Parts: sequence; structure tokens; C-alpha cells
Amino acid sequence: MQAVRLTSVSLKTRVLDFEGNLSKIKRVLREEKDSDLILFPELSISGYGCEDSFFFPRIWKKSWDSLNELLPLTENKIVVVGLPVFQNPYLFNCAAVLCNGTVAGIVPKSNLATTGVHYENRWFARGEEARELWIAPDGSAVPFGSLLFETDRFSFGVEICEDSWVLQKPSILLSEAGTDLILSPGASHFAFGKQRIRRQIFRESSRRESNVYLFSNLCGNESGRLIFEGGAMAVQNGELIAESERLFFGDFKTCSVEIDFDVSRAHRARNFRPSGDRYRAEKSDDDSKIYLSLDVPARVARIRKPLPEPSDSKEKESFGDFTRAVALGLYDYLIQSGTKGYTLSLSGGADSAACALLVAAMKKIAKEELGDQTFSSRSIEESKLLFTLYQATVNNSERTRGLAAALAKDLGTNHGDVSVDSEVKSITEKISGITGTSFDWQKHNLVLQNIQARVRSPIVWMLANLNDHLLLSTGNRSEASAGYTTMDGDSSGSVAPLTGVSKEFILRWLRNVAAGKDPILPPY
Repeated sequence: MQAVRLTSVSLKTRVLDFEGNLSKIKRVLREEKDSDLILFPELSISGYGCEDSFFFPRIWKKSWDSLNELLPLTENKIVVVGLPVFQNPYLFNCAAVLCNGTVAGIVPKSNLATTGVHYENRWFARGEEARELWIAPDGSAVPFGSLLFETDRFSFGVEICEDSWVLQKPSILLSEAGTDLILSPGASHFAFGKQRIRRQIFRESSRRESNVYLFSNLCGNESGRLIFEGGAMAVQNGELIAESERLFFGDFKTCSVEIDFDVSRAHRARNFRPSGDRYRAEKSDDDSKIYLSLDVPARVARIRKPLPEPSDSKEKESFGDFTRAVALGLYDYLIQSGTKGYTLSLSGGADSAACALLVAAMKKIAKEELGDQTFSSRSIEESKLLFTLYQATVNNSERTRGLAAALAKDLGTNHGDVSVDSEVKSITEKISGITGTSFDWQKHNLVLQNIQARVRSPIVWMLANLNDHLLLSTGNRSEASAGYTTMDGDSSGSVAPLTGVSKEFILRWLRNVAAGKDPILPPY
């Protein structure tokens, strides 16, 4: 059998940037002109993090208009893209299947992500609420729902992100209908070890269903809190055969494979086990099949050996992933905010040192992947990318002052050193005048500790505003969970790079950097 070329795309989107997102999708389609099927991530047209903007009809219209601009690029090609679709009275998170200049069908997401950082049920309805036809803005009737697509060479179905993670997956019914390929467009955020879990899920699903899985994912910090990690992959008969880069700084990465579906069919004939009678009544039938005309050129499938398991320990992998993920988040946040850099209160302690090192990693990776002009082309002066400030009181030691100055020198940052004793004195005297309190450390330790931390905030904020910078908050998860933090002090800032990790992890990561074992940073 002739091989079919499949391409899965990891894409860096920007929320509500329809023009920018569409431009990137078009670039991929032009570059991957030899592919028979190209899969883009979940909500790739609008961006994933639109939140309540999803409710605005203009967002649905812009998404549909963008979709129509892609149709001329789908001649003899299958293209799958994500967008929100309103089928009155419900709004759905959908994947649209395009082929030969038409919208062949639209598949809504069946299982909404509602755990952790995801709140999809606020905006979207489950796919089970869908009707079989959607009347598009141009008046055309588009097949809508859990669909099975067939070509002369292979058949495929779609399950969107969370659909691939739940117990009762759409692919169970699709595989019993003989589906050769399951497409899984995702918006799956970064977390330690999560790519290992994805590999495990798709390998086991592919083994059990004797088919091919193609996974695509968003990458980068498109809006707010989440960092998506890319890492598109292809799996056949339980074996991971291709995987693209994760946590990249560019616009997209592709994962392409040539698949002989007869290999999966032979595996299915030998190994497939039915799910049982309880699913019989729900099985897909001919009414839900969409036939697509696709002329696959003559090509031979490349023999691909399964990719090996990661050789790094989970801890070592987590250190490298932390450096790269946070650096990527800092870069995207900087560029999308239109600011000129970061300002940081550098105390000589572990947390602020980690923040400074992560900005250094951001600068290093960005230049390596995007070119030496990546900052200057955006009117950002590299020499002013990071400004650090040591804010001393009489209670600080010369050791912390020296450590802060030494790190700033090693990193080549702009660095300042000021005393905040006069500000602390001014505030305590005012409160003493109002309350008659005579402050001393024995009785008022908490109050005086907090005012020392809090008084630094307006000073460093003013410096950040002057520099047109974002202010880095240095708080970590351990301090926040234990309440060991000063509101409007070390919790003050625009971006909090350490908020998702513990103090213990930060210290181990710093030791790893100091030992010269970080894949990005040199030893400091």
C-alpha cells in the first residue's frame, strides 16, 4: 500500500490575534505542501485562552472568516484546525476538517477540561448536546458531531485534547468502526513529567486500538498563566515513532511521518479486542461517515524504529524543563506585553537569584533560536533587558549585598544599591505618632519585618515603570502555601516565575546550575 504523509503541528498562537494565527497556519500549509493530512492544535484559529471573549459573536464570525481563508490551500489535502462554533443555543470547542476547498465536517469536543487550571465548561457545552447539522454563516449545512472520515487510503476520527485523557474515549467507538487514524488536537499545558504521561496515553491507546495516533499541541505563553509545551507526536501500534521539539521559541514545529496503514490493519486483525455488548447500540454507522476524495501520490513508507525512552532521570529532566519552560514564558510575556525588559529586587537570596538566572536563560535561548537581532528588532536594548536593585536596611548583611552584586556582575545586568532605612523610619514614625506605639524588635518583630519588605515595593515599582519594564515577583509556592510572605512586598510584581515550584525545588535547581549541569545556563 502507498504511504500517507501525516503532519502534526505544534503552534505558537496568540489570543484573539486572528491575523497572526492565520498567517502562521498558512505558512505551515505552504511549507508542508507534500503532506496529505495536516493537524493543527485545539482552538488554533482563535487561541485557547480567550476566556469570556468566547461569548462574543464577533469572535465566532472572525473564526469562521479565518477558516474560509484557509480553504483555497486545501486542494487534495486534509487540514484540521480548531475554532469555537456556535450552534444555537450552545457554544462548542471544535475541530473543523477541511478538504478540497470545503468544510467537510466539524467535530465538537465531547469531554471538557475542568480540572486544575482549566474551566472549559464555563464557555463550552459538551459534544453530546450537538445536532447533526450546523448551518454555517454562508447558509451551507455542515455535518456536525462525532464523525468518521474515510478516504480511499485510510479512515480517521477526531478526539480533542481532554477526550484522549478520559476513561470512555471517543476513540473506543471509532476503533470499533475500523478507524485507522485518531487525530488528537490539544492545548495541553506544561507540567513536570507531563510529556511522559502523554506518550504513555497515546502508546497504550494505539496499542489497544491497533491504529495510529497523531497529537498536536500549542506552545508558549499565549495569555496569562499557562505555558504550553508543544511536543507533537505520532504513534503506531503502541510505538512512538516521531516527536517534535518542546518548549521552542519560534512560531511552530512540525512532526511528519509516512504511514503504511496496512501495518496497523495487520496488527488489528491479529490483536484487536472488542469493547463488549454495552457499546453496540452506540457504534458509528454509515450515516456518520464523511467520504473525502484524496489522491495520494506514490511514496514508500520509511521504516521507523520506535523512539527510545528518555535517558535522563525525572529529576534531571525537571531541572532542564524548568529552565526552558519559564524562560519561554518570560520571553512570550515580554513580547506580547510590548515592554522593554524586567526589573528585579535582588536580595542576595535564592529566590531572586533564580529569577535573575531565568531571565539570563531567556535571553540566551531567544538569541540562539531566533537570531541575534531578536531583541533589537523589537526596540529592546539587550544591555537594559534586566535591571536589578539591592535594597538594604541596617539589618542586612554585607554577605547578601556582595552576593547580589556578584551575580549582577556575572550576568551583566544594570544593578543598583540603595538603603531603605529612611523610608522604614518615616513610616514607623508616622504610625507611632498616630498610635503612640514605641516600636522595638522584641515586641513588634512581625510588623517591622513586614514593613521592611513592603517598603521596597514602591521603590522597585518606580524603577520598573521608569524602565518600561515588567516587575518580577520572587515568591515561591512554599511561602505562599505556608503564608510566609509579605503582601505587597515579595508578592508584588507583574510576573511570578517561581509561583508554581517549591523552595526545596528552587534550591536543588540552583545547586544543579552551580554544578554546571543545566543544559542552558553555565555554572554561576
